[in-house]
Amino acid sequence: MRICIPSHKRADTMTTHRLVSDYVVCVPESQADEYRAVTPHLVTHPDSIVGLTPKLNWMLSELMDDEAVVFLDDDLQYLCRCFTTPDEATQRKVTDPATIEAVIRQTHDLAADVGAFYFGWETSEATIRYYSGLQPFRLTGFINGCAMGFRKGHGLKFDERIVAKNDYDIACANAFRHRICLRDCRYAFSQKDTFTGQGGQSHHRNSETEQRDVALLQEKYGSVIQVGKRGGTRRRDYAGAVKVTLSLPF
Repeated sequence: MRICIPSHKRADTMTTHRLVSDYVVCVPESQADEYRAVTPHLVTHPDSIVGLTPKLNWMLSELMDDEAVVFLDDDLQYLCRCFTTPDEATQRKVTDPATIEAVIRQTHDLAADVGAFYFGWETSEATIRYYSGLQPFRLTGFINGCAMGFRKGHGLKFDERIVAKNDYDIACANAFRHRICLRDCRYAFSQKDTFTGQGGQSHHRNSETEQRDVALLQEKYGSVIQVGKRGGTRRRDYAGAVKVTLSLPF
């Protein structure tokens, strides 16, 4: 299994490489020197590949090993244990690479056991408030693109017309092709500066691309794509993010 961290113009602010030890950071060829000053674990792609979605397809094609490939966003802060109680708050945040890699490996192995080609974790650590222990795993639904994995033989491809909501597209594509995924609801990865940080997708995503992404998703999947209310008070709302949920038929 190979852990890949796609990154773009974030050599100085990248954090995920501190959470894992066996990984590669995937960057454009022209940015290699900047990143090499931070980590030796680099893989470069041609500068002609612009944007996250084409980069994801390139990594699926070029970087998967004999088992699987896992994509981790470059701005992760820690792994959250969603099953912890308030009295166990000091044990909630995991930053030890060996522990995090063990969790990733276990989730992959569970996916293989149930026959799921697409796997991941809870959408965010905010879901800790809903965790009861009665559903530690789920076999359907959305997996946050900040941390998602694909087993060899998945047969999936990201729609390169979509700028930012590629994780919703691939979740639907997997559901209609394979029906099941594997979500380990016991854990969630915490991100920083989502939608508002410099670098990464901020160079390509804006309110117009968000609207186009949603229109494409609705064209492809119809009523499966549910759009939430516009606007809000969070920084991501001001950044033009459109809230979307999935209503899958299975």
